[in-house]
Amino acid sequence: MPGAPRNGLPWDEREQRGFVNAFIETLMMVLTRADQAFRAMKTEGGLGEPLIYALIGGCAGGFVSFLFSFLLQSMGIFIGQRDAFTMMAGMGMGMAVGAVAMIILIPLFVVIVLFVGSAVVHVCLMIVGGANKSFETTFRVLAFTHGSTGPLQMIPVCGGLIAGVWALIVNCIGLARAHETTTGRAVLAVLLPLIVCCGSGLLLAIMFGALGAWSASQH
Repeated sequence: MPGAPRNGLPWDEREQRGFVNAFIETLMMVLTRADQAFRAMKTEGGLGEPLIYALIGGCAGGFVSFLFSFLLQSMGIFIGQRDAFTMMAGMGMGMAVGAVAMIILIPLFVVIVLFVGSAVVHVCLMIVGGANKSFETTFRVLAFTHGSTGPLQMIPVCGGLIAGVWALIVNCIGLARAHETTTGRAVLAVLLPLIVCCGSGLLLAIMFGALGAWSASQH
């Protein structure tokens, strides 16, 4: 209900609850009780604390997912012509290099995706008339969503898909509750970039197809 007091998420009380407990409690609350979580989330208070939360969850999930994918791909190497020692050495070297690269790139990727994604979603919210709060509110919703769904990437094989679908659902609920707008407007704001991209792709395909047909008819 509009105007109801927002007491904040457990993450806001990590000094009292403990860092790890506050993170886990926030994660479980966002994943399983998103409506309650985003009714309680403070819509202001700075970008730093939500960003830290998102970096922890996003980096943990991304890094474990990378290691798992690397191990799966490396299993095919054992059918090659090299001996076992060489293969294991190559795997170890590749994993070490990849791990160092991921440690650098994953946090950067999380930050870029959060800021760009929040900006796009907030503009879409403004377009559909659902932006009743500031950009900071949108950023905080996406940050807590990303930090909570990121660890789902650790699930073997389909973790990325599960995390992506769950993030879409939680984002829609979170934006509606945090911006105190309708769920329909929130869903439209989240899906609008996908609709525009798919529509643009379809339009380009039709244009190139028509151009190809016209060129063929000239010969």
